[in-house]
Amino acid sequence: MRTTLKDKNRLLKRILVFGTFMMIVIGLTCLPCLRRANAQDPFGGPPHSIAFQSNRDGNNEIYVMNPDGSDQTRLTFDSRNDQRPDISPNGHQIVFSSNRITAQNPEGDFEIFVTSSDGSDVTQLTFNAADDSWPRWSPNGKWIAFHSNIDGNYEIYVVRPDGTDLTRVTDYSGLDQYPEWSPNGMQLAIRRDSDLYLINLDGSNPIPLTANAAINQMASWSPDGRQLVFLSTREGYPSVFVTDADGSNQVNLTPRPDTLAPWSSRAPAWSRNGQCIYFTGRRPELSVNENIFVMNADGTGVTQLTFNGVNAEAAIR
Repeated sequence: MRTTLKDKNRLLKRILVFGTFMMIVIGLTCLPCLRRANAQDPFGGPPHSIAFQSNRDGNNEIYVMNPDGSDQTRLTFDSRNDQRPDISPNGHQIVFSSNRITAQNPEGDFEIFVTSSDGSDVTQLTFNAADDSWPRWSPNGKWIAFHSNIDGNYEIYVVRPDGTDLTRVTDYSGLDQYPEWSPNGMQLAIRRDSDLYLINLDGSNPIPLTANAAINQMASWSPDGRQLVFLSTREGYPSVFVTDADGSNQVNLTPRPDTLAPWSSRAPAWSRNGQCIYFTGRRPELSVNENIFVMNADGTGVTQLTFNGVNAEAAIR
């Protein structure tokens, strides 16, 4: 059952009582993280707490792995593309975008799906002749935010995990994409046109964090809400930047060496303890493909975790 967008005003009021939110990252594994972890949680997160997409088997599928990169396990098996996963706060479900053909999606456009953490019980949540992508759970697990161009241009929407209460959040003539929940549950970080913005959960009070002739997107909040990491192309290549939550003190964490090209770093995700950052990167001396890396929060100690041409973003719980 789908809720029509005519219920927008009523549903937006319900969104304002979401509760307390956290970001998509639970626990990760660079050396400082390991040193700070306790004996019961040696890698800073539970097994299979990282979900990611990989094209290692011919097309994009959903995989999970342990925080140290071990036990990489494929969850989806479809001839089409399954991508951009996010694990629910309780770890029981994974939401993702897919252009798989279903009875409700005969055109094969990208829709939002949810599956159990073992890959079973796949359920389609959206039914739009449009591109629905970048789904992200609210930290209380009651909502999923995503972007869609169903109304002609990309806007931010939310939907319940059972596919009900579909609600448009933004109403902007330009581009709104890549939503991410703030830790206090009061804002979403989004890409608006080419810059990073903060908005309230009803789409109001847009606050720009960047203002330069570049793409700025794919934000992830630090657990304490004081900083965000995001992708920026301002230096001529995709790189991971960090900024204070008010947009000040923006620093490139993954600068490209002068002698290496192509070079890219994108789709960062912050660890639960705030000590490490995961990202997808391309390093020409290591591989022609993108893989998943982890680094300390200051950009040091970069470690490669996948070696199979991931070509994807990681989502961590």
